Amino acid sequence: MNKYFSEKLAKVKLLAMDVDGTLTNGGVYYSLNGELMKRFSVHDGMAVTLLNQSNIESLIITSDSSLIPVKRSEKLNITHQIIGSHRKLDSLAELLERIKIKFNEIAYIGDDVNDIEAMQAVGFSACPSDAVETVKQVVDCILDFPGGNGAVRQISEMILLAQNKPITIIY
Repeated sequence: MNKYFSEKLAKVKLLAMDVDGTLTNGGVYYSLNGELMKRFSVHDGMAVTLLNQSNIESLIITSDSSLIPVKRSEKLNITHQIIGSHRKLDSLAELLERIKIKFNEIAYIGDDVNDIEAMQAVGFSACPSDAVETVKQVVDCILDFPGGNGAVRQISEMILLAQNKPITIIY
């Protein structure tokens, strides 16, 4: 990891994660009954566990207003949830005011144009390898993995390594 990344990631107290296209592969599945389903990676889920064990907070921030991101967040013990936000920067600012974390202490991973404004405000921004081109042009780091397939794990391990924290479970 280069020095520029390490310096920025060493300050991170919270990882903000978009859901669709970041924690998921961006696909949406519908049953015959109209039931919505999404696919999440267990490797990305373990990333949140690793952050939790090192006292790094996590946030899902999504324009989706379904219960799916809420349920996934609860299962992973994600620290904060912003659900149904169409103005992610404003929603993030409101949260930060309450929890006393600064913008430069946040790493943000997102994949589409509705993430850009928030990504430009934080200390470190990253996107999955399959993010839209507009996002790739503004982030600090384009990750090696696509959304829903290890991108969140990679950014989490980068944060932990920059802070000399373990990337394995400590029992």
